[in-house]
Amino acid sequence: MHNVFLVDDDHFVRKGLLRLIDWEKCGFKVCAEADNGEDALELILERKPDLVVTDIRMPVLDGLELIKSTVESTNLKPNFVIVSGYNDFKYAQQAMRYGVQDFILKPIDKDEFEKTLIRLADKLRTEKEWKINREKRVALTALEEILIGETNEENCTILQQKLNIANAEELKYIILEINNAIHEICNLKEKINQAIMSYLQEDMILTRDHGINSFGLLVSIRQLHSIKGNLEHFVTDLQEQLSTRLKTEISLFVGKTVKGPSGIKESFETANMVSQFKYTTERNDPIYFELVREQSVHYIELDHSLYKRLMDRIEENNLKAILSTIEEMFREFRKKMFARDAVKTSINRCVHELIKTIKQLDGDENQVSTLHTMLQWDKYPLTFKEIQTMFTEFVLDCAELIHLLHSDHANGNIYKVKKYIENHFQENITLKSLANEFYMNPVYMGQLFRKTYGIYYKDFILEVRMNEAKKLLRQTDMRVYQVAESVGFGNADYFVTQFEKYEGITPTQYRKKIHGKSL
Repeated sequence: MHNVFLVDDDHFVRKGLLRLIDWEKCGFKVCAEADNGEDALELILERKPDLVVTDIRMPVLDGLELIKSTVESTNLKPNFVIVSGYNDFKYAQQAMRYGVQDFILKPIDKDEFEKTLIRLADKLRTEKEWKINREKRVALTALEEILIGETNEENCTILQQKLNIANAEELKYIILEINNAIHEICNLKEKINQAIMSYLQEDMILTRDHGINSFGLLVSIRQLHSIKGNLEHFVTDLQEQLSTRLKTEISLFVGKTVKGPSGIKESFETANMVSQFKYTTERNDPIYFELVREQSVHYIELDHSLYKRLMDRIEENNLKAILSTIEEMFREFRKKMFARDAVKTSINRCVHELIKTIKQLDGDENQVSTLHTMLQWDKYPLTFKEIQTMFTEFVLDCAELIHLLHSDHANGNIYKVKKYIENHFQENITLKSLANEFYMNPVYMGQLFRKTYGIYYKDFILEVRMNEAKKLLRQTDMRVYQVAESVGFGNADYFVTQFEKYEGITPTQYRKKIHGKSL
C-alpha cells in the first residue's frame, strides 16, 4: 500500500472522500488528514506520504503554495492531485509546473478518481522498484569488493546506508542452493526475493549470485528481531517455502555471526566452509557454522582398492557387484566425513577412468547417453542421493558399452592381458603362459600387445615391476632382496642390475635420494 495524505478545509469533503473511494483496491491507504496548508506541510515532512490529495482554496496556505513549498523547500517528492471546485485553467497551468499529476473537479466522479489512483499506484510501484534495484546494484558492488578484500570505509558506508545497518550490527552470510536441477532455473533470484519478502514484508536482504542455482544472502540479525523473528525461523521458513514453490530440495549453509560490514568477508568464508559438510549427514537441515565449528571434514580420496574393485566388476560385467561396490563407495563418503570437494574429486576420478578405458578399447565415449550430464554434474548443486543415482546410471551405461567393446573387438582381449599383467606381475609371467591363459597365439598376442600399447609385453612387465619396486623403496623399510621378491624377481642381483638399467641408479641409491629430498 502507498500512503496518501488528504488536505481540505471542508471536513465533510474529506470524510466523503474516505467513504467514496476504495483506497485499498486502488493501492493506497490514508495515512493522515489536514484542514489547512500550513499544518499539511508539517505533516508531509513527518509522514512522508507518496501522494497528497489537496484542495486549492484553503486558509493560511492554499493548495498551490503548499505544493510549491513542498517541492522547493524540502527533499521530499510526493505526487500531488488537486481536487477543486474552480474550473480555472490558470490553476491547472501553475499546478503542472510543480509536477502535479492530475486536476480533478468537484463534484468528484468515483470511477474517474479511482482510475487516476490506480494509474498513480502503478507509477509509484515502478519508481520504487527502480529505486530499490538501483540501490541494490550499488550495494552489491560494494559487497563484491568487500568479499574480494576491498574492505574500505567507502564500501562499508554504502552498505550501511543502502541496507540501513549500523556499524556494529550483527550480520550473517548465508549460501542457498537449489538442488537436483541440471539446468538454470528461470527467474530464480526473483522467486527467492518473493519468498524473503513474504517473511519480512519488505526486501531488507541483499541477494547475490553464488554460482549456478546458488545464491548468497546477507542477513541482518537486528532486522529479523525487529519483526519478532529470529534467524532459525527465517532460515527454516525460507527453506520450506522455496522447497514447496520449486518442488525440489533446498540446502542452506549459514556462516559465522559478525559485527558490521568489515566482518562480512569472514562470514562469507565460513559459509563456504560450512557448505563442505553438505554430504556428511543424511538430513537436509540447514547447517550452521556454530554447530560444526569444532568438527572436521576430510579432503581425501577413496581407497585405491575401491576404485580397482569397481573397475574389475565393470570388466566382469557383474551388475550386482557393480551396484554393491557403488553403495560401498558412497557409504565411505559418509563414514569418513568426506568434504564436498573431496566427493567431487573421487567421483570425477572414476568418471575419467571409465572414459579412458572406453578409449583404450577404441570405443566412442559419446555413445554413453549420460556422459554429458556426468561431465557437467559438479557445476550444479545436487543432493547426496541424486549424485549417487546419477553416478550409478553413468557407470551402468559405461559397463554396457565396455562389455560390447570387449565382445566385438580384439582390443578387448589384449586389454584383459594388460590387466592380468598388472594384477599378477609378482608371478613368473612368460609370453607362452599369457597366451595359454587367454587362448591366443603367442606371436599374435605379442604383436597385438605392441600395436595396442606401443611397448613390448616384456618391457611392460618390467615397467610395472619397477614402478612397484620404487613405491616399496619409498614407502617401506623392506630390504632390497625383499623388494625384489615382492615384485617378481627371483634373483636379487638380477633385480639390482635391471633397476640400475631402468632408473640409472641402484635401489639403495634411489632410496637415499628420495629420503634425502624429504628431509
